[in-house]
Amino acid sequence: MKKVLIFFLVLLINQISTAQDKNDKLGSWYVYNGFYKLSPKWELFFEGQLRTYEFISEPQSFFVRPFLSYYVKDDLQFGISQEYHSNWSEEAPDHPSINTSEYRTTLQAITTQHWGRVHLQHRYRYELRLIENDFKTRARYRLQVGIPLTDRTMKKGVVFTTFGNEILMDVTPNVNFNQNRSYCMLGYQLTPTLNLQSGYMYLSKNGHNNEHRFQLFITQKLKFYN
Repeated sequence: MKKVLIFFLVLLINQISTAQDKNDKLGSWYVYNGFYKLSPKWELFFEGQLRTYEFISEPQSFFVRPFLSYYVKDDLQFGISQEYHSNWSEEAPDHPSINTSEYRTTLQAITTQHWGRVHLQHRYRYELRLIENDFKTRARYRLQVGIPLTDRTMKKGVVFTTFGNEILMDVTPNVNFNQNRSYCMLGYQLTPTLNLQSGYMYLSKNGHNNEHRFQLFITQKLKFYN
């Protein structure tokens, strides 16, 4: 298992080094994910993100994303969110950063599968986006794999990996490829309800510069019923 950990660490360092060798900026995503189970069927999910163009400076976007989800069964849930996004364009010598606001309603479905210690998640989203006075819609599909590395199950003290890919497609006003996101992270289960992950994401964007991003996630799962 140590060889697996070393492999993922070398992969992460190599990707970050490649970005720097190409003189591409290494920006960051700092993320809090909170899963608050209200009952066996209902869950409140709260996400807050700060994204930057530089590693720890030059904000790109900040948003809060609360989801209310209903579990049809253990491996199938539906959710809806009302979100606020604040976005900044990248600074340039002759172009100062411009801030725009987006209000978004998102419909979501998540299905899960398990094979031994491998946890597979399919996430489908349809977004209704009001950006200033412009209305757009977008569809997203994410495949994510989670694997505990130092034990067969997730518990305190376990090291795990998460990796996946998400494709985003504009639907209105025109159907177009928007972007693709590929990522790989290593995580540590600090307590039974709290874990920390960090890793690398590569974003391939249509009509914009591709992006290299360091990621730092704090994830909390709490249960509010007996």
